[in-house]
Order: sequence, then structure tokens, then C-alpha cells
Amino acid sequence: MAQKFVKKMAVVFVVTVFVMLFWELQPAESAFAIPLNPCELPQCIAECKKILNQKFISASCTTNSQGKLCICLG
Repeated sequence: MAQKFVKKMAVVFVVTVFVMLFWELQPAESAFAIPLNPCELPQCIAECKKILNQKFISASCTTNSQGKLCICLG
């Protein structure tokens, strides 16, 4: 019984690896930060879209020792 479970898990693992190898992910071509104080997500997204246009992937707000930053990926 335990051997069947191990074989099933091995098959699931192999399938997962193949999916990860052949699945085309959209790579980020650039990542940069814009200082925004206060950083609010809608404003951050708008600023990133303005800069990146069609290449915009995502945006997020973060805080570091220098203040609040908007992180853009595109």
C-alpha cells in the first residue's frame, strides 16, 4: 500500500516538473522603484502604467529605510 502511494507521488512530482519546465512564464524585463509618499496602490499602478505602457506587468507598494516606494515590473 505504501509503495503505491510513493509511486503515485513520484508520478505527480514528475508531471509537475515537466509542467514547470515547459510552461512559458512571462519574464519581467525590468524592475524599478519610484519614490511615492504616501504610496497608495491605485496611484502606484497608474504611475507604472504611464512609464511602462504595454509592458506593464504589476506594481506594489513597499517601505524601506529611505521611505515608501512603488515597485514596478514590466
